[in-house]
Amino acid sequence: MAKNTSFDAMFESLADRLADRLIASLGPALKAGKVAVGRKSARSGKKLDMNCRVAGCKNKSRGPRFGFICDDHRKKLNKTEQQAARDAWNAKNKK
Repeated sequence: MAKNTSFDAMFESLADRLADRLIASLGPALKAGKVAVGRKSARSGKKLDMNCRVAGCKNKSRGPRFGFICDDHRKKLNKTEQQAARDAWNAKNKK
């Protein structure tokens, strides 16, 4: 099966022009090392405090999905008491 040389030539020409435009527009940024690869989070590299938010509790919580409340307090406290514990913890640990 023979290759379509005119299509190959057209594709090569298009790829070369695209590469030239990219180098022209990103060239200074590439040389300076300022090309953004992805977004950086404000909390990048920082660990979550996984302790229970109820005052005096030393248990680990199950994380943000469960409101940073441990299993014991999720069963013992109602929703308003859990929210009050979270609000008190936030007020004390506000940075």
